Amino acid sequence: MNKSELIDVVSKTTLLTKREADEAVNALIHAVASEVKAGRRVVVAGFGSFNPTHRGARMGRNPQTGAPVAIAASRGVRFAASAMLKDILNEKVRLPELKPLAPAAKAAKAGKSTRATSKAKKAPRKAAKKARKRIPAKKAVKKPAKRPAKKIVRRVPTKKAAKRAPARKAAKRSARKAVKRVPTRASSKRSAARKAVKRSARRP
Repeated sequence: MNKSELIDVVSKTTLLTKREADEAVNALIHAVASEVKAGRRVVVAGFGSFNPTHRGARMGRNPQTGAPVAIAASRGVRFAASAMLKDILNEKVRLPELKPLAPAAKAAKAGKSTRATSKAKKAPRKAAKKARKRIPAKKAVKKPAKRPAKKIVRRVPTKKAAKRAPARKAAKRSARKAVKRVPTRASSKRSAARKAVKRSARRP
């Protein structure tokens, strides 16, 4: 079994897609390699342990010529199978079977993943729209506002003004009557002449 076949098995026996199974296998390999490189032992219960090893520099011989050859120091890893794995290999314990998931469960998982991806794609668009709304538009140059026309306010006459108005009118009327009553010089002469004529007419 190679790596691609291992990914297919993981995808069939889990709710993971092939891409997700590939990422899971790569994550497992990366974690084990990084720990062993750091000089730490990795133990997977029921499977085995990965033990880092170190060999110092030494002198070896070329098998063809027999000439001495210097071998540099090297690091390696040794895998030790667990007791459970040995029992499975020796048929002392049955290997637990993994049931492949029903296609309906995988379809539901695929539907959820597509919805999640669509939401993830829409999220940056929504954020961009909100950012555009928040950005204030360039302030337009304010034009000088036209002064509103002055409203003609009609003054309502107060009680005092209403009282004064008829008084003024009465004063004007009395002044006109007085002017009419005052006799002029011509009218006084005429009246005197008329009276004299009447007196002379009465005398025998």
